Amino acid sequence: MAQSGHRVRLESEFPKGFAGSNPAPGVVLQKSALFIALVINCMAVHKKYVVIPTYKESRNLIRLLPLLKKYRVIIVDDCSQDGTRELCGKFKNVSLIVRKDKRGMASASLDGFMAIRDAHADVVFMDADFEHDPSRLPDLFKGLEKSDFVVGVKTGNRGALRRAISSIGKKVAYAMLPETKLLNDPMSCFFGVRKSSLDRDKLKTIKVEPYGKLMLVLLDVMKKGSKVSQIRYAYGSRSAGGSKLSKSYFWDYLKEISRLNRNRFLLFLSIGALGIPFNEGLSALFYGRMPLPIDFLFAIVISTSVNFLANNYITFKSRSKLLPAFVKFMAISFVITAVTNLIVAIALSYFLFYLLANLFGIIAAFMVKYGISETYIWKSETKAYSISSGNKYA
Repeated sequence: MAQSGHRVRLESEFPKGFAGSNPAPGVVLQKSALFIALVINCMAVHKKYVVIPTYKESRNLIRLLPLLKKYRVIIVDDCSQDGTRELCGKFKNVSLIVRKDKRGMASASLDGFMAIRDAHADVVFMDADFEHDPSRLPDLFKGLEKSDFVVGVKTGNRGALRRAISSIGKKVAYAMLPETKLLNDPMSCFFGVRKSSLDRDKLKTIKVEPYGKLMLVLLDVMKKGSKVSQIRYAYGSRSAGGSKLSKSYFWDYLKEISRLNRNRFLLFLSIGALGIPFNEGLSALFYGRMPLPIDFLFAIVISTSVNFLANNYITFKSRSKLLPAFVKFMAISFVITAVTNLIVAIALSYFLFYLLANLFGIIAAFMVKYGISETYIWKSETKAYSISSGNKYA
């Protein structure tokens, strides 16, 4: 039965009448060419590229480039004028792109990636300062033999400031991009991707902030059904030169996350803020016409209902069925967020002015409400990628 079904499917692909003994020569040539192209595609060798953004990293490149001789290396330098050009010229496997009017590691990495014309390239992104362990490159490329995307997960002691930054960044990513909860390190800059796994049309239009997170941007344009794996690596210490961390890093990260979030967070915030004067107006409108507690309750219920409808149709584009989402939203609004506001406000009132403590309580309640709305009430069912290994590590 399986063979019969297979034969019918193949015959249905040909023009009517092909099943006879004398198929048209043109059709035979066309199908033969298609078959040959398919075989060539399956046999295509995935060339290995390493993309490294640099700015005044020549002292690190002196040590790093000799370790990368078996890869095609693309250095994207932001016009360092520190000998990088001369150094790269000594290595036949190294291509140099010099940017004179641009800055930023993420945008440099993207420029290097877009310069690769090989459709079957396996590409790993890393820094030049040895914080990314070059000895793990073979493991990243090996991971790309089974997966479409491999993420390097930092381990080891990185200092209190770095840990705090990473922790906050993770929480922001997990809240605003629920799909990143699959990743142990959504802020990683040490990762590899199989170029053929990316959607070509979407790839043409992608943008990245100068100091944003290219990994998250590329994950956003992966083809459906792609597989992601993760490997641990020991986060190293900068070998030479100074850190490039600046205020732009944080601002660009937030802008990147907001764009990938399709601005749902900002819309949710705006609708919530507009609900305050709407609530106050309703309360004033019915003041004196009913008992004050009923007036307040009426204003809260109506404004919360309008808030729900606005978020359902504007923010989340009707991702969930109306009635179940409404019930969940009202329950969350009147129970969980109210309790969160109360607990935070009371706890902080021992240390802060009571109105300031209440403000922090409102902010905490809002964050909880948004997180639950994004991941539970209007949960997105579409996931472009999945973790391929059971323990999430290759």
